[in-house]
Amino acid sequence: MAQAPPTPPPMSATELRDKARDSIIATSAESSDPTTSSNSSGSTETPPQLPAAQDIYQQVFSQLSDLAEQRSFIGIINIAEHHDLNGSNDKSYSRLLLIAPLVLAYMVLDDLTPAQHALARLPENVSLHPLSHALAALLASALERNYENTYARAQELFQMSQQSDFPDPRLGKTVGLLVNDFLDAFRKNTFALVSRAFACLHITEAQKLLGLGRKEVLAIADSNHWQFNAANGILRPSNPSLPALVATKPVPPSSVMTFDLVVNSVTTSEVC
Repeated sequence: MAQAPPTPPPMSATELRDKARDSIIATSAESSDPTTSSNSSGSTETPPQLPAAQDIYQQVFSQLSDLAEQRSFIGIINIAEHHDLNGSNDKSYSRLLLIAPLVLAYMVLDDLTPAQHALARLPENVSLHPLSHALAALLASALERNYENTYARAQELFQMSQQSDFPDPRLGKTVGLLVNDFLDAFRKNTFALVSRAFACLHITEAQKLLGLGRKEVLAIADSNHWQFNAANGILRPSNPSLPALVATKPVPPSSVMTFDLVVNSVTTSEVC
């Protein structure tokens, strides 16, 4: 007789929550039932090892949550790396309580290679979780310098974290904070690079690079003393002496943005 296919691991928030609840109930029932004693002469099957109600990842998360509110990204990285590399039960889904803040903190600091390494350390079952997928998708877009996809995937991750059925509301709040911090840093770095890379830029291209609407882009440009020609939609940085599409001076390489990639991401190369 053909065997039934194996039961897939829990993926949805509801399944994860039910699994954790059933684990606690099962553990409690076993400890109170004398018939399940290891000294029993019967052939009672030994139950699989289940994660404790409060593992190290859950215990450490409160520190990471506080550090996220304080915008202490280095603090998040130091604590999360230490406990992730030295923790036990690394196949537990609660490991995402460390990995999600860790990856996002690296991304806020524009340090994408260690963020990749953190995700690569996850075992297969945890890497298949929807939150892991969302983090990996956002990181991939940032690595590819795909600005529009980066903003879209950041918004998807933020919305996921704010859903009522998100596995842990505390983690959802922390993920939301860090996603917004990443977007702020990403836009700031992009704007600084565009200011050096272009003598002028059409506003529609600026909107794509910054992931913002026309009104927001004009507000940022005005606060940075850019000029805007409403007749042709051209923005000019505060230094008008630069030739179009030429960087002002060399800058340290960035894992997120380089002059060439910013220039290549602009679909129109009209001379201003």
